[in-house]
Amino acid sequence: MSAAIQTLASRIKNLSREELLCLSPQDAAQLDWTLKEARCAEEVASFDAGPLYWLTNHTKTENPQYEDQGVPFLAPFPRKSYFVPLFEAFMKKSRQLYVCKSRSLMTSWSAAGYAAWMAQYRQQEVLIQCQSQEKAEHIVDYVHQLWRNQEPWLKDRHPLERASLLTVQWKGGGEVAGIPAGSDKVRAYHASLYILDEAAFVPEGEECINAVLPSGARVIAISTASPGWFGEVCQL
Repeated sequence: MSAAIQTLASRIKNLSREELLCLSPQDAAQLDWTLKEARCAEEVASFDAGPLYWLTNHTKTENPQYEDQGVPFLAPFPRKSYFVPLFEAFMKKSRQLYVCKSRSLMTSWSAAGYAAWMAQYRQQEVLIQCQSQEKAEHIVDYVHQLWRNQEPWLKDRHPLERASLLTVQWKGGGEVAGIPAGSDKVRAYHASLYILDEAAFVPEGEECINAVLPSGARVIAISTASPGWFGEVCQL
């Protein structure tokens, strides 16, 4: 959150009831948005503030199977209790974090949501590496969805510089990029956060992480179970 928004949010909280009643509808809306923006930007793992608050209250995911499942096409991020410790782990900023998952837990979705929040609210450059270009495009599309389905006033406050199948870049700084497998591919980027999705199944997955570490980027590796280097790391 910018210092200007933080200062304005503090000033709004100190307004008296009489001062608030004197505001025009337009000013009242702007003030309300600023307070919500400040809550979205807090670096906490909670459904009341921070990335989970943004994901569950101010943007939506898309479900291409909505007709078969009898659910809306657009829906907020679900409020699952285990998301709180997961996001706490994301936000501890450990140099390396390894997360074991099952396919039904939305862990990759959560990582994409955290990446989008880091880019939009912390102007960070996030690199997400996957097994293939198709999978990289798929997970970057999660980020696209979260940007385009957030409330219009948030899109106005956080406009994009450019967007493609593998990149979402904000005008004010911050970017999420996706790349396919290959330890040689990561060396072209200088991200502050590196996410390796389905790490146990990525060709040269361990080599990819070893190529990233000298850059100083934080590493989050996520995967379903499989014998090999990822399972050994998770058992340490």
